[in-house]
Amino acid sequence: MASFRTAVALASLLVLFSLSSAQLSSEFYSHSCPNLFPTIKSVVESAIQAEARIGASLLRLFFHDCFV
Repeated sequence: MASFRTAVALASLLVLFSLSSAQLSSEFYSHSCPNLFPTIKSVVESAIQAEARIGASLLRLFFHDCFV
């Protein structure tokens, strides 16, 4: 009986996951936080002007955070 319930629960989850259509989008914050990208850009530019080597460190951080 427990294995049947587990099978039904897993089947239900599979159906729910197949129905979702979540997609990554570069426009995700355009409505909820429209000033996000200009704010980030100005902060990163200021940090790079203060210490040029931090640009490479930030690029590595963003790569590992976003692309892995």
